[in-house]
Amino acid sequence: MTPVVVPDKLVAELRAVLGADAVVTAPEALLTYDSDGSMIVSHPPQLVVLPKDAGQVATAVRLAVREGLVVVARGAGTGIAGGAVPLCGGLLISTARMTDITTVDVRSRLAVVQPGVVNADLNAYLAPLGYQFAPDPSSQRASTIGGNIATNAGGPHCLKYGVTSNHVLAVEVVDHTGQRYWTGDGVIDPVGYDLTGLIVGSEGTLGVVTAAIVRLTPLPEAVRVVLALFPTVVAAAAAVSAVIASGSLPTSLEVMDHNAIRAVNSAYALGLPETTGTTALIIEVDGVQDGLDDQLDQIIAICRHHGAFDIRPARDPATQARVWMVRKSVAGAIGRLAPAYYLVDTVVPRTRLPLMMEHVERLRAEYGMEVCNVFHAGDGNLHPLVLYDPRDPDQRQRAHAIAAGVLELSIEHGGVVSGEHGIGLEKGEYLPRFFSPAELQLHATIHQVFNPTGCFNPAKIFPSDMPPADLAAARAMRLQQRDPASVTSAPAPGSCIAPATPDAAAELLRACHHAGLPVVPTGGCTARSPTAVTVSTQHWRGALVYEPDDLTIKVAAGTTLAELQSLLAPHRQMIPLDVADAQRSLGSLVATAVDGPRRLGYGSFRDWVLALDVIEPDGTPVRLGAQVVKNVTGYDLVKLYVGSAGTLGLITAVALKVFPQPPASATLLAHLPTPISAWALIDHLAASRLLPTAVEYLADRQAIVVAMRAEGHPAAVERHMREATALAHRHDASVRVLRDVDEMSFWQQTVTRYAPIANSVLLRVGVWPAQCATAIQTITQRAARHQVAIEITAHALSGIIYIQTTGDFTSIAAFHADLVAAFPHTRILAAPPMFVPQASVWGQPPAALSRMQALKVAIDPHNHMNPAAFWFSDTRV
Repeated sequence: MTPVVVPDKLVAELRAVLGADAVVTAPEALLTYDSDGSMIVSHPPQLVVLPKDAGQVATAVRLAVREGLVVVARGAGTGIAGGAVPLCGGLLISTARMTDITTVDVRSRLAVVQPGVVNADLNAYLAPLGYQFAPDPSSQRASTIGGNIATNAGGPHCLKYGVTSNHVLAVEVVDHTGQRYWTGDGVIDPVGYDLTGLIVGSEGTLGVVTAAIVRLTPLPEAVRVVLALFPTVVAAAAAVSAVIASGSLPTSLEVMDHNAIRAVNSAYALGLPETTGTTALIIEVDGVQDGLDDQLDQIIAICRHHGAFDIRPARDPATQARVWMVRKSVAGAIGRLAPAYYLVDTVVPRTRLPLMMEHVERLRAEYGMEVCNVFHAGDGNLHPLVLYDPRDPDQRQRAHAIAAGVLELSIEHGGVVSGEHGIGLEKGEYLPRFFSPAELQLHATIHQVFNPTGCFNPAKIFPSDMPPADLAAARAMRLQQRDPASVTSAPAPGSCIAPATPDAAAELLRACHHAGLPVVPTGGCTARSPTAVTVSTQHWRGALVYEPDDLTIKVAAGTTLAELQSLLAPHRQMIPLDVADAQRSLGSLVATAVDGPRRLGYGSFRDWVLALDVIEPDGTPVRLGAQVVKNVTGYDLVKLYVGSAGTLGLITAVALKVFPQPPASATLLAHLPTPISAWALIDHLAASRLLPTAVEYLADRQAIVVAMRAEGHPAAVERHMREATALAHRHDASVRVLRDVDEMSFWQQTVTRYAPIANSVLLRVGVWPAQCATAIQTITQRAARHQVAIEITAHALSGIIYIQTTGDFTSIAAFHADLVAAFPHTRILAAPPMFVPQASVWGQPPAALSRMQALKVAIDPHNHMNPAAFWFSDTRV
């Protein structure tokens, strides 16, 4: 792409809007923006602007695009994949002055921030409030929230807390026309496509992020850190797998080999042994004080069993902070060992870590290069740093050869091209080795929906000889093709077919595509439309890939939740999901983004889905994601398809993150005299140091109940029951503690409260958690006004409210319409066939509806996949 000349008029206009000091044109100043932390290649932009708000960003984008300039967004420039390098010149938008923390809502556990806020600064602001933004990349002292969003950054603590995408609720984006839009409003699990999940990790190719609503996580009451020394990196990696297999889920498991130890010893005088092979494993656990030392002792015993010859606890906060500063400073300290390093970022299933370490050692010996191994071992995220002198062409070639060898074996063993650094300029050429042609085309289709002119961050992610516009055009052409000969094999509309295999299903969808027949996926066996072909996954059952030590499993989409739990139980593992009907298929749970009470402690079901096998509308099979816990190889299409209601394709297999069964569990039931006292108790629970896995509010004509569940170490569970009981008594509650069968029975009865019931209309309302009590008061008042009987169940700290309604259907319809007007995220989950709503079944259309519609049209241009879903059709329940 040849850069266009920057007109003087454009510079003058930008200065008029942003101010003269916010527009950089001097050549020597532009050179400071010509690279990022990767130093892969350098190229200066033609123009730099430093806006202060989203309006200025929008104006800058609009003016630049008008003049034919490309646009590259940049945070702190700490990326190490070349993602922020303005390879084609153009306008670079620096977010360095967009540093406002505009809102912090502790009760809702969210904050609204500008993209230039530094990760560590946000956490310093939140710490006195008792909260944190959990993603903690090693660059967090410099990297910005916008940069974290661009690469879906991880960090040492994502083993327990997850990556950036698990902590971003919505983003504001400036599109290719200079228009601003929000992907959501902070309410969790909104109806429609997960645009936030698409934007996170998109490396600035889908628009410019100008603000974010981020999720806040309570700071733990206590932390324990220990450094264990092993004779080899392979032994340390084996210990990591054993710790995970034991059922423990530490906060962090980090490995540094002897070269990393050499570097940090020199920089920080730690006095660790530097003998060749010596490897350090940093282990952190956190939570409430009770039981934490016992948990750490169990992990230490495992380390000793696997050859740890020295164990060094960091008992006080200052020493713990020093250990983590050392770990996060390894890359900088490497400068004491070599002029430069080439860092490889890949993720493999955890159990492949010893294999990968042996392979890295073979490559090191073969090419005669020193390699420093520093990696997030708990989630299989390798970071071999190949030490070399970039001035020596031979060393540079050998360094790249080692990197290629690592990536090739990673992909061969189920790994991915990048875990947290992104593709950028560095790894685009590896994508054809990871993706099939159809999969690359699907990723390119997403690119073209949001970036049709190619103005945002060009020459990134996709291979240099595979422009996304060409790939997307090839897919569009494929979906326009119709074969008259295939029409004869198409089934009749209104039929329900259960293919024996996914291959047979692909043939069926191909026939329906050529015949112009709509398709409605189902996990059941009943036809769902008289004008479409219902395709059932019910014959596809069982585990496809399961290595318990990896804490992941891949199952056929027709597998029921009950069957999945049965597969996991012998290994003392589980999916922490409670639903009324455990015979629902995993495919249907994914398609509907199912919700459960324990999301407070374990995250949402959406967060657990790692990969999907999908059949596209024309019968083409594709794989989305990978069976590893971190992956930024291309766009996060898994997030897009979770909750897509079968409108984008037919899911044939699901890969999930699984969890160790907790050693103990108990539930406190507090019967309260009034809603006011119930919500006062909930507020006190939210403000406490307790970390419950569920807090439910249940209200009907008989009682008002708050239920709190705690899981984990027996001592921690008892602490929760003891303190919650004391809090409940302060609010005049009568209290019971449930365990074992009684506890299981209670939660099964609870989730049945928001299951479909004959002659009842089931509603779901979503609000910010701080608004939950007020929302329920409004709901109760309006139900009385419309003379509708209601039963309410709410995830009290998540803002999700379920309403079981009975009464006259006309009154219920008016009540529902009233709620839709008051609460945009009001939807009907189930209703009898004779019920006629007076407002949209799906709630108010989202602000980003046009983007969702564009995605639907691009992926399913003939609207054949479940065409009645969402706001894409006038059809109602």
